[in-house]
Amino acid sequence: MDWMVVGARFKLSKFGITRCPDLARKVGVVVAVSARTTGITVLFDGANRPTVLHRDYISPSTERIGGDRSVPLLGAP
Repeated sequence: MDWMVVGARFKLSKFGITRCPDLARKVGVVVAVSARTTGITVLFDGANRPTVLHRDYISPSTERIGGDRSVPLLGAP
C-alpha cells in the first residue's frame, strides 16, 4: 500500500466500517506506520490522542484537509 505513509489522509474502509461502525464517518491522518506489525497509528480529525487501527480498516481519503479545496492531499497533484 503505497499511500500508507505518515501524513496521508485516510477514512475507514468498508471492512473497517463493518468492524467499527461508530468511526464510520471519521477521517484523519496517518501518524505512524510499523514495519513489524499490522497496526497503523492514526489521528482522527479533532482528536487529541492517536488510535491504532489494523491496516485493513483504513483506505485513502479523497477529502481535503479541513474541507478546504486549496489545501491538497499529500501526493495529490
